[in-house]
Amino acid sequence: MTYSADIDALSPDHRWAFNGNVGTDSFGTATATLTGTLAATALCEDVSNSLATDAIAGDRATVTNSNIDSAAATRKAIGGWFSVSEVSPHPTRLYGEGDAEPTFQFVMAMGNNTMLEIVDGATIKQLYGISLVVDRPYHLFGVLEGTGYGNYFTFYIDGVSQGTVALGATSLSTRTEIGTFGDPSYTVGVGGDVVLLQAATVGSYNQWASWGEKTLPTPTQVRQELFEKGATPEVTITNQAGLDALAGTVRGNTPLAVLVNVAGTISLSADNITFDPLCSIHVQYNGSGTLSWTNTNGANASIGSVTGGGAINFINPATLTIEGIIDGAEIRIYDNEVVNDGNNDTELDGVENNVGTSFSFSHDGSANDIVIQMMASGYEEIRLDVTLDAVDRTIVLFPNVEEND
Repeated sequence: MTYSADIDALSPDHRWAFNGNVGTDSFGTATATLTGTLAATALCEDVSNSLATDAIAGDRATVTNSNIDSAAATRKAIGGWFSVSEVSPHPTRLYGEGDAEPTFQFVMAMGNNTMLEIVDGATIKQLYGISLVVDRPYHLFGVLEGTGYGNYFTFYIDGVSQGTVALGATSLSTRTEIGTFGDPSYTVGVGGDVVLLQAATVGSYNQWASWGEKTLPTPTQVRQELFEKGATPEVTITNQAGLDALAGTVRGNTPLAVLVNVAGTISLSADNITFDPLCSIHVQYNGSGTLSWTNTNGANASIGSVTGGGAINFINPATLTIEGIIDGAEIRIYDNEVVNDGNNDTELDGVENNVGTSFSFSHDGSANDIVIQMMASGYEEIRLDVTLDAVDRTIVLFPNVEEND
């Protein structure tokens, strides 16, 4: 399925791909009127460019169809991909409904800090999100659940909740339903009339969709369907050689850093590949099998995404070092499965005659109970239960001389 089809499968009221200078409502009848628009780089999957708005030109996309949000505002959700092109010192509205109170709007200001705001007379509800980095695509999404549905609203960025605010007696049913992307068509205040939205938006839009008075996307669908399936990768690899080419690099702040484009099961080892803390997805796998991704030499991938029905297993190797061994002793490491009294059902590692007084066991870092066994001529047998995890550990044995009767 295409990304557009993934969105449409969630049955929105409207969807605007904003593929360049096109404001067509691909799902409903609320086609946007574009003013002074121009094409820019695509922000997500299934488009070739985006709708760009410029502060000087006063670019905007205006939706005048009265069914943009159904009859009232008991329930609604709207969101899509956005990228800001410069730092915005003044308040600007990325998307908004209402030319006077009440209003529902995505706001950005004062260092590109984001906010989802509802203004209803003296009642002002605000939810703050992160500050947007210039030229980095983000998926923004707002959900309003009114009377009878919990009475709250939630703001998501890249499918991650920025918080939830109770609505109380707030109602949006009387607002004018016109919606505007980019330069506001009217004078609209942030927090009432204290600060006016007089600055236009300098940025780009793709794949915005809205839902109203129906089943809204769940938090899981916001993350997995609307964000993860739309994120474009910084790098796509198909094999170990492709991953080796990234060794020793730092992957930047991006929606999706590495896509593993493989249909079936594959095992990959990452060598010192680290990820910016603000990167939303470290590794995405679009196959139907299992991707086993091993972090080695400082690699730290941990945020995964699957879009083809498969699974990702992140492996963080660790080493168990056993000290105090009798030189020449037999060492065995068993999986402590507790199937029989001896617990010697699966041998994980070992040696008949160990050279020296230490032995190292490298494992995948998963939590696991094991049994260490040491047998040496003239010494009592040692059996020791140990729990492994992703941390390197050292165990010291203290052999006792075997007493002869």
